[in-house]
Amino acid sequence: MSLPDEIPPVASFVQEEMTDGATETLAVCLSRLPPIVRLRLLAFMHLVEDPAAMKAALEITPTGSMRLTLDTAVTPCPANCH
Repeated sequence: MSLPDEIPPVASFVQEEMTDGATETLAVCLSRLPPIVRLRLLAFMHLVEDPAAMKAALEITPTGSMRLTLDTAVTPCPANCH
């Protein structure tokens, strides 16, 4: 039985820097989106995280357009109301 591999300190530091950079870049991108788009993205993330808390309805028309409607019984935080 072998010992678990240790992450070298330099690799760990680089990984942290990359994670921080990606987080900052994502935050800037999200801040540029219109509020309704951020709200839709947040609703979709909640659907992925806790599908039981959301109701999803997918409508597809004969022309091929799609509409995904997400609904929840959870009351949104006032900061997320648009």
